[in-house]
Amino acid sequence: MQKFEFQVEGMNCGHCEMTVKKALQGIEGVKSVLVDLKTGKVKVEAEPGKTSKESLIETIENSGYKASAVN
Repeated sequence: MQKFEFQVEGMNCGHCEMTVKKALQGIEGVKSVLVDLKTGKVKVEAEPGKTSKESLIETIENSGYKASAVN
């Protein structure tokens, strides 16, 4: 599994958390998404070669939040 971690700005409620989680879960190859609303951290596990850090960031930003890679 590939593991990605992002810092996401702008999430401030449970609805924000679910919006980001559902958007990322809709990407082919994504197996798990963990969103920590308090810290703004989002962890994603995906099948190798199915997605990229850039496409995950784009998905988060298209949902209305600012994202940057942690690792």
